[in-house]
Amino acid sequence: MLYMRTGSVVESDLTARARIVAAALDRFAAHGYDAATMRDIAAHAGVSVALVTHHFGTKQALRDECDARVARFIAEKQDAAAASDVLGEVLGTFGPYLARMLGASGAASDALFARLVEVARASIDDGSASGWLRPSHDPEAQAVALVLLGVAPFLLLDRLAAWADDDAGVALARLAVPLAELYTDGLITDDRLLTATGLVTEEAR
Repeated sequence: MLYMRTGSVVESDLTARARIVAAALDRFAAHGYDAATMRDIAAHAGVSVALVTHHFGTKQALRDECDARVARFIAEKQDAAAASDVLGEVLGTFGPYLARMLGASGAASDALFARLVEVARASIDDGSASGWLRPSHDPEAQAVALVLLGVAPFLLLDRLAAWADDDAGVALARLAVPLAELYTDGLITDDRLLTATGLVTEEAR
């Protein structure tokens, strides 16, 4: 099951086309692009395969529309919210879909990843400027790390659900606490890890 808030995707637009896109987002997230079929997407949307083909032609065109929905969502959030809030909104809404798509090869997946890194970089810039976020020695790598940490739980959603008595929602909610602690307080109480990277020398300690 896709754990995705649907308010901006489905509830305001109950047309057959919108139901097809919502079903595609769900099926691609659940099975991946290659394994998801037009027949399964049509059944999930409650329409015929012929109608899916009528609206989109091919599965690739349908995937392109799903990616476009993500891009539009990002643009809308960037217009309406602080930059520091956008990455969380995107992952909270499309996390399972993004996890599947980013795991695939191809230009479309490359473009999705680049857009998420761009969003994360804006979040870091906003947080650093306002003083609530600590900048990294390598801000670009920090942006990539934020994307990886944000997507990672969705890559293991089945495992997390099994850990939480078959409830992925409960698993994600429980993980939110230690992740927030990690972001807020850190994990290590000294600089041994920074020393291991070479950023902190023995002489400077």
